[in-house]
Amino acid sequence: MLRNEPHAELINIQDMLNGIPHGMAIFDRHLNLVSYNEKFETLLKLPAQYLKSPKKFKDILFVNWDKKEKKDKNNFAVKFLSELAKANVCDDLFPLSYEYKIEGGKYLEIKGDIIPEMGLVVTYSDITARRETEKYLKNTTLSDTQTDHLIDMDMGRQLLEDQASEAMEMAENLAIAQQDAEDAAQHIQAILDTMSDGLITLDLQGNILMSNRTTEEMFGYSVKELEGRKLSSLINSDSFSPQMGMCDFLESMKLNRRGYRRKDEGLRKDNSSFPIELNIREVIIGGKVQFTAIIQDGTERQKAEALIRRMAMHDSLTGLANRNLLHDRLEDALRVAKRMEKKVSVMFLDLDMFKPVNDMFGHATGDKLLRVVAERLEKCARNIDTVARLGGDEFAIVFTSIDDETCVTKIAQRILESIKKPVHIDGISHLIGTSIGISFFPHDSEFPDELIRMADVALYQAKDDGRNIYRLYDPNMDAAAKKEKQTEMDLEKALRNDEFVLHYQPQVDTIDNSVIGVEALIRWNHPEKGMIPPFSFIQIAENCGKIIPMGNWILETACVQAKKWQDQGLQKFRMCVNISARQFQSQDFITNVKKALAVSELDPRWLELEITEGMVIDETETVVHKLELLSSLGVTLAIDDFGTGYSSLAYLKRFSVHQLKIDQSFIRDIAEDHDDAAITDAVIRLGHSLGLSVVAEGVETEEHVEILRQKGCDVLQGYYFSKPIAADQFVEWLNQHIENN
Repeated sequence: MLRNEPHAELINIQDMLNGIPHGMAIFDRHLNLVSYNEKFETLLKLPAQYLKSPKKFKDILFVNWDKKEKKDKNNFAVKFLSELAKANVCDDLFPLSYEYKIEGGKYLEIKGDIIPEMGLVVTYSDITARRETEKYLKNTTLSDTQTDHLIDMDMGRQLLEDQASEAMEMAENLAIAQQDAEDAAQHIQAILDTMSDGLITLDLQGNILMSNRTTEEMFGYSVKELEGRKLSSLINSDSFSPQMGMCDFLESMKLNRRGYRRKDEGLRKDNSSFPIELNIREVIIGGKVQFTAIIQDGTERQKAEALIRRMAMHDSLTGLANRNLLHDRLEDALRVAKRMEKKVSVMFLDLDMFKPVNDMFGHATGDKLLRVVAERLEKCARNIDTVARLGGDEFAIVFTSIDDETCVTKIAQRILESIKKPVHIDGISHLIGTSIGISFFPHDSEFPDELIRMADVALYQAKDDGRNIYRLYDPNMDAAAKKEKQTEMDLEKALRNDEFVLHYQPQVDTIDNSVIGVEALIRWNHPEKGMIPPFSFIQIAENCGKIIPMGNWILETACVQAKKWQDQGLQKFRMCVNISARQFQSQDFITNVKKALAVSELDPRWLELEITEGMVIDETETVVHKLELLSSLGVTLAIDDFGTGYSSLAYLKRFSVHQLKIDQSFIRDIAEDHDDAAITDAVIRLGHSLGLSVVAEGVETEEHVEILRQKGCDVLQGYYFSKPIAADQFVEWLNQHIENN
């Protein structure tokens, strides 16, 4: 099964809809309006803002209908539309056709067709001119017999099934009138030539007696060429012989002579074919049996059906397959694989660092980035594979007819390398990555839904293991995935129920042992599990997006606590708050910092924000602007976990950084490990050369304290002084510390 076509061919879907001369509205299976063209808005005279909000089929039924007709409870159309409004899904409907008078006097003909398992297509045509012609004929002086035939359209008895049926009635009546009144001939031809559908009359042998201009244009024949030609010669079928009369023609189609509609294929003069809908009815004119045929060009309807099928199976943004088509292709691949004894693989992908790009640069940039990713994935996959976008920044690939599993893992590695290449959009370079989960048939499962679920589980494992990697499904992952999902749900509840608390760990000056700062650290006071440390939930919060509201709560709570201590008369020291990458990259970050300071009334110089090297290494305009704004507020900045990230140090000179924090992994074995001691010494010297103070985390022994003092470290933090403790305990600790020093 071939991969879907390049997305570039799908870009003009709306242009195609707008090019259709009729109004068109497309509803999904639940009767939600999903697409429409400009003619639809124009014909119904819809207000500019009407379609800005979601609409259902019932919302469109009575819009701008003529008030007089709507109030007429005996009007057949009122009852008809009232019944249609009760439908909830497409299965409640049937092919429909009715006329509609809108405010201002225009008449519309409205037809609806159900596309099985797809949706509802409704077309709107302006028939005002046709109605005016009927009115004109009604007022023209003719004999009583002529008038009876022309105006007895039986409109009150029922709405005509569609424009084609009504046109046939007119043709029959007009043909009778033509026998008695020569002056009616011009009216007849004028009406026939203004019809949008082809109309022909036939004798009992199936010879064409008369045709309108639309028939000529549709089939490419002149009037003279059509006269005497068999109807069967206009139908592209081997089952009709040129000698067939109308009775044989109808019998060959297994249809009766009372009239029928049938979808066929028309045959033009140049032998090209096109879809048509044929409507034939037997009539008696002047005592003779004749037939009238209405021929509708089905090209537009065929395009609309194809459009709905494509919309139902493809992603509108990238042109890739969507979830529905992916599932169908997977089922097909599994059937072939079982027969051919081959393997199938499902790969799930989720972009890393996409949300910050979307938040910082807007959805237009995000959409362009997704299109680039789609192109790169298609280049990495094989032509027989199906690449799909599942929504948001999630993608999937179905690999079919695999002999060796290493084929998929090699492609996975190629994808990782391709996605992490810079993407240049509007003069800005963006760096993202992807995490990948992979499952295999028959090794993991024989069922499509299970293979998809397993690939998704493996994807989450890849994220947990550090991102920008791939992982193959392993049964042991299920337990971890369920645990993580449960934690996500519990985090949501914890935010609502105020289950989080802050603990505080002091930072001590190496010269005089005074407390110069305190770091705020979150803890989760779970109602059933008790106090949960941050390493058990912070990464999960980062993955599911809960880190942003959690981070804002930490920031505001810490600032309020700092001001409270100052108001109680405690010595002033900096409140240090860790900032996550997603929190820093969010559009509202600076606003949230200002809000925390305003709510707490804390002087900004007593707030220190701890960020990691990875947040500022790109030096994008947005990052630079944020750091400049923070500096202008008077907030202090510290680089946390220094030495574990990037090697470039240029940002230390460029940005208003005040402090470096040596990661505790270097401090833990500083007394025994020469390399750790050397790195620590180098960081302290570097910081001092740039005029920065240096903090050592993870100080746990007196030996640590002495070594770091000898090396000239400025500030110490760790269990040697105090573990993180609650706010009231911290006040007790601080008083005791001051008393002892």
